[in-house]
Amino acid sequence: MTIRFATTADAIRIIRAIQNKRMDYNTPQDVREDVNAGRLIVAEENGKLLGSVAVVYKAHRGYYAIMRMCVYSKASKGKGIASALIDYVLALGLGTYGATPWNDNPAMIHIFVKRGFEYQYTFKIKYDFYKKTT
Repeated sequence: MTIRFATTADAIRIIRAIQNKRMDYNTPQDVREDVNAGRLIVAEENGKLLGSVAVVYKAHRGYYAIMRMCVYSKASKGKGIASALIDYVLALGLGTYGATPWNDNPAMIHIFVKRGFEYQYTFKIKYDFYKKTT
């Protein structure tokens, strides 16, 4: 598996993948903005895009937000794609990171906790905020 920053050429494939999943937290507009800003990271294997994550600096909060994590195919779930994406982001060594997995997603919470993220608080009923400083 290769982890890399997304290119403009990837955008249409990513948009199709997220539209097939019918997500409300990851839109075609988000993809375009993230790719153009150089903050979207993808996992790829044999030319097939497997998943993506955006890393967005939140200046008013002083951390890099790990956002819009997505593994595109149900067949790819549980294969370490999300873990590999998070590991890549952390290896960038940007400083302080924040993540907001849904509190009913124990797999994502486990990935963050295993990497040293600490629970901070819950907001909007279903989002838990985790933070880590590298």
